[in-house]
Amino acid sequence: MPSPWHLRSRVVLVVARQAGLVTRNDRYWPNGFFADLITLFGDDSDEHRRPAELEEIARRAAEELATALVVDPRRVLITETGLRAAFEARLEARWGRALDLADLMVHEAYESGKWVNDSLRPAAATGSTEKFEVLVRLHARAVMTTREVLVLLRSGYSTAALARWRTLHEVRVVFLLLAAEGEQLSRRYLAHDNAERLRGQREYEGTWGTLGLEPPAWTVAEREDTKAQLAAEFGSEFLSDYGWAAEVINRAPRFKDLQRHVGLDDWRGYYRMASHGTHANPMGVTWNIQDLGDTNMAWAGPSNAGLVDPAQCSLIALTDITAGLLAYAVCELPDPVDPEILYSYGFAFVQRRKIEMLRDHAIETFGEAHNQQVAEEEALADLISRATAILQDGIASTIPDLAAELDIAAEDLQVALDAAVARGELCQESHYRLSQMEPASSPAPAIANAVRSLLAGLRRPLLRRS
Repeated sequence: MPSPWHLRSRVVLVVARQAGLVTRNDRYWPNGFFADLITLFGDDSDEHRRPAELEEIARRAAEELATALVVDPRRVLITETGLRAAFEARLEARWGRALDLADLMVHEAYESGKWVNDSLRPAAATGSTEKFEVLVRLHARAVMTTREVLVLLRSGYSTAALARWRTLHEVRVVFLLLAAEGEQLSRRYLAHDNAERLRGQREYEGTWGTLGLEPPAWTVAEREDTKAQLAAEFGSEFLSDYGWAAEVINRAPRFKDLQRHVGLDDWRGYYRMASHGTHANPMGVTWNIQDLGDTNMAWAGPSNAGLVDPAQCSLIALTDITAGLLAYAVCELPDPVDPEILYSYGFAFVQRRKIEMLRDHAIETFGEAHNQQVAEEEALADLISRATAILQDGIASTIPDLAAELDIAAEDLQVALDAAVARGELCQESHYRLSQMEPASSPAPAIANAVRSLLAGLRRPLLRRS
């Protein structure tokens, strides 16, 4: 009498052949994987051997499959590459001007920072340079981070862009605090690099051997000696996070203390919202700025929505930092006793105002694109809802009949349906479907099936993608 394993193998063989999974005689070709499984589970030998044999079969099949894939990865990814290119083209059509204006503002901010560095560095070399060095480096970090935000937005990753703004906001807070204080605080800030190294070394000491890495730079004794020196020079609170600011905050500070001190406490809500895209907390996996409403999707790729907040937050932050750097430069310049110094004063004031104007133009253009997107998506969702109701009632059976009932031109209806389909082109690569929507029945098969597909794959939240 056949064993349960043997009976099960016969079932697997029938299903595999019907599905076209067993197509070659080569035992270890990936398509032959199921044939090997059938042989394995049809064998009445010692079942304790099966796990090891199964692992070997799977390893060989995976090895051959992976080898075939890596030979020409672009061929394998050609469909996804095409979908991504089409998606980014649609994103560019909607958001391109706003993104260009943002890039222009960032370029002017960079030019401002470069001018401050070139103008003041020779003089800074002859005196105390801590504050100058810190502010210039923080401004450069701000420019780079804003550029990262815009690169992510051009690819449709607005949640990641907002997470990068979170870093930019931290740079802004630290910059404003240091800009408002004297050289001593900047000196403490730079010295706090050693406190960070101490904590990093302490964690590294317990892992470098296991990871097969080089031993730490300091011995444990040297680490403790450095720790004691820092505490003696700057105080014990200096060793904590943001301890460099302890003398200003009057205690071991937290980041929200720094925010409050520089008058940016109102940004705490946005900062927390950006944190959801940074951490693996529940809110981070159930909420996404790439949505414009509730969704039954888990995002795994780009979206054409949610660009407004990361863009405007980043441009506001960079403008503030750049204005602060220009103000610092004006204070450090000599009195305008000759035309060259007078020109520098004028350049700083004009540049600040120009950057503010570019920021305002960019933010306004982002807002216009967002409002247009929302209006179009709401109109499209309403159109499909009305079309579905008409089809359910069996009133129409062709595109012209449906267009007549909707009181629009048949060409416009076709364009709207095509647009809805286009909005879902990245659905497979960008989302995990979390629930299945029930399609409505209709006596108009041809159009009903098309609309069912739209409703099943492009429910209202997904109609907001581009």
